[in-house]
Amino acid sequence: MKRLKNLWAAARRRPFRALYALGACLLALTLVGNFALDQLLYAAGLLQEKTVTLEDAGQCALVNMENTGGTLTSTTGDAQLLLAPGTLVRRLRLAARYEGEASAEKDLYYHLPGFGYTPRLRVWPERQEDGSWLYTLPRFAGQGVRLDLADTAGVAVKLDAILLNERVPLQEYFIPSPWQLFWLAVLPGLAGCALTLKREKGEDD
Repeated sequence: MKRLKNLWAAARRRPFRALYALGACLLALTLVGNFALDQLLYAAGLLQEKTVTLEDAGQCALVNMENTGGTLTSTTGDAQLLLAPGTLVRRLRLAARYEGEASAEKDLYYHLPGFGYTPRLRVWPERQEDGSWLYTLPRFAGQGVRLDLADTAGVAVKLDAILLNERVPLQEYFIPSPWQLFWLAVLPGLAGCALTLKREKGEDD
């Protein structure tokens, strides 16, 4: 208990404040860097805003799904839509309507050069206000993605469009994610505790 009190007291001293200030500066630089990098990728044409529909046969292919007038029906529990748009994919928005099976699987897999699709390279979507699903991929994700649209047979999906690399509002670049805020809260404190313990050990010696 005494050791915890000492650490708490140390947390209010200058080294801890300096570490948190450093962490905040690094987070700010990360947010600005993300914005600048996206703008460069758009300007260079490596990120392209694009809409893909089922009629774009050269860019998408169905696996274990039947297309009936724009409605996709899964024939097994491993229904996939393979997408090869010929451009890097940073953001993907799935505009689709599920008929009676809104809770069906909607995860996305991406692959790296030389690697196939694995569960470690998977992205889950965020539901949007308009009913679509938004996936945010790492910048190094590559050019091929796989959407798993259903995990049981008989799921009917009305696919309207797949929208790639939509530009996000400027202010969203500068809003930290929950994970970034978590690490900002935790890492400087852990580093400060480690420095305090090391200093106290040196004084004891």
